[in-house]
Amino acid sequence: MRLSSVRKILFITLSNIGDVVLTLPVLSSLKDNFPDAIIDVVVGPRPQEIFQKDPRVSKVFIYDKHAGLKDKIVFIRKLKAERYDLAIDMKTSLLPALIMAKNRSTLFTGRRPGMRHKRLIHLEKLKPFEIIYREQKNIYVDSEARKKIEGVLQKNGVKDTDIIIGVCPGSKSHLKQWKKQGFADVINSLLNNPGYKVILIGDMREAGLSGEIATAIKQPGLVNLTGETSLNELFALVEKFNLLLTGDSASMHIASDFGVKVVAIFGPTDSEEYGPRGGKDIAICKKLKCSPCKKAQCKFETHECMIAISAEEVLGAIKMILG
Repeated sequence: MRLSSVRKILFITLSNIGDVVLTLPVLSSLKDNFPDAIIDVVVGPRPQEIFQKDPRVSKVFIYDKHAGLKDKIVFIRKLKAERYDLAIDMKTSLLPALIMAKNRSTLFTGRRPGMRHKRLIHLEKLKPFEIIYREQKNIYVDSEARKKIEGVLQKNGVKDTDIIIGVCPGSKSHLKQWKKQGFADVINSLLNNPGYKVILIGDMREAGLSGEIATAIKQPGLVNLTGETSLNELFALVEKFNLLLTGDSASMHIASDFGVKVVAIFGPTDSEEYGPRGGKDIAICKKLKCSPCKKAQCKFETHECMIAISAEEVLGAIKMILG
């Protein structure tokens, strides 16, 4: 394929926010290698905000997997009419073929021995086209969101000199959530240091969880912003953190993309596939016979992989990173 012939690209990504963030290096690579090409995006409803203000993206097409057959046919015809030169598909679907893109990623991509992390596996989609990835921040943050977050932090007494520690206690699956009391104990210990500020984050579904943790905090210095930010504002907020404490969550992938240091608590999912990738990041997990099980339910109904992780262990990891 002649790279110079590509004028219009379709980037087909995923449906969950964290999964989409892991595909963004592919979008960056496309823009770097085809700087003058038009790039459109197909994405699920929830993560669409990631792309709506991104200057790299021309059009955003929302794919609803729950739509009826007739609507899906209309959707395919709309994309086919765009006449794409190149379609790169993170979903490994038939969509690039159905829209008759001139060049398209293959359904099955090989991986190098030992390659397990999803971010690297996504980048392998570009290998047949000899497209190179340049290490960079891949999430776009607009200036309006940054300005809004600056005001929110000032309003809540967070100074530029403070060490800001983000805490994301929630996760899409309750099995990936660490215990509430563990988070409360860690936060109380951290706030013994007057130079630390702790900010709780998450979406509206996690507001109750964060509220329960907040009521158990006895020290000043906690700011609960769970459910208080748009997705772009969350990007601008995470960008300000010195460290993020989290489970396997979208916030972890956001922080990792920004180069924010991460302490991540893993149980049923595999940190080798989804964990943070910074040189100083720490993924805490228990080496049990059953973990990582990668299951939606604990077959032993004990949730031992998460319960066995102590607040002291988590606090020790944070102190090791922050010094």
